[in-house]
Amino acid sequence: MINIRFLGTGSLGSVRPKNKLSKEYRRFSTLLIDERIIIDPSEDIFELEESFMLSGLYRDVDSVLITHSHLDHFSISAIERLASHGEISVYATESICEALSGIPRVNVKFIYPFSRFFVGKFEIIALPSNHITENPAEVALNFLLRAEKTIFYGLDGSFINPSAFEILKEVKLDLCILECALGLSQASPSLVYHNNLDTVLRTKEVLISAGCADDSTKFVISHIPTAKRKNIHDELTLAIGDEPIRIAYDGYYIGI
Repeated sequence: MINIRFLGTGSLGSVRPKNKLSKEYRRFSTLLIDERIIIDPSEDIFELEESFMLSGLYRDVDSVLITHSHLDHFSISAIERLASHGEISVYATESICEALSGIPRVNVKFIYPFSRFFVGKFEIIALPSNHITENPAEVALNFLLRAEKTIFYGLDGSFINPSAFEILKEVKLDLCILECALGLSQASPSLVYHNNLDTVLRTKEVLISAGCADDSTKFVISHIPTAKRKNIHDELTLAIGDEPIRIAYDGYYIGI
């Protein structure tokens, strides 16, 4: 079994309620896999460890994957804190690797779109996403992870990059994690490079039509907006209805 824990499920600029154990309290989006691999760690993960009384949750972490350099996905201080317990390898694009160069116990591993590498039992493929940063030379990444099960981590990006889709068509996904940073907004995903719920539902349909997902595939949405006194979790649940899509929240665990 592969153990997946969502350490954060929010997006940049979110307004957080007071209750840190609430489903509406969303830290920056971070994923922990088998307690060894972290994707996009932020300083928020250490507060979660304390608030949820999960002491030692990161003691076995030895590998970090970074999707891109936006502030809600890349934190030098978080990586420094993770490395304070022992050596870690960070897999990221060139500009991020340069920013991490020289930090004690941090081994940077330069990757680029379609890089294939192994971390423990996982074969990982870095895929380009439909997302942009302020650095015109940077390509934001999604990740395909394959071991006894196959996982697609699709944060950030609107829809799926066409060239990445060609890779996904060759696999059968057991878990598909998609972003929903626009929530129920009708803003154009193609203009802001994020998904709303309609885009998520259309992406799910396309993946199933292509044969890389089916009724056994678990679909989970993350990177969700939150606002004080607004119950976005329940609103999304109501809007999703009978669709078999799970809404992640901070601390959410799933085994596949």
